[in-house]
Amino acid sequence: MNAKLFVARRENRLKQSDVAKKLHISKQTYYKKEKGINCFTQKEMVQLARIFNCTLNDLFWEGEEDEQIPGLNRSHG
Repeated sequence: MNAKLFVARRENRLKQSDVAKKLHISKQTYYKKEKGINCFTQKEMVQLARIFNCTLNDLFWEGEEDEQIPGLNRSHG
């Protein structure tokens, strides 16, 4: 389970179905991805960071030392 994503979703008062619509995937597909059964695509990960106004590190990685994906801005602005 992606606990960070779960927390971000709940803090933004969104249901899984709400986020699924924003990603253009089914609720069932989103559920499996949030639970860690399936993986998000790189495009979906970027969309999620935009939806929650945060970085990929904020949602998917533990620490600041982790590798960044080249070409992506880490700032919140």
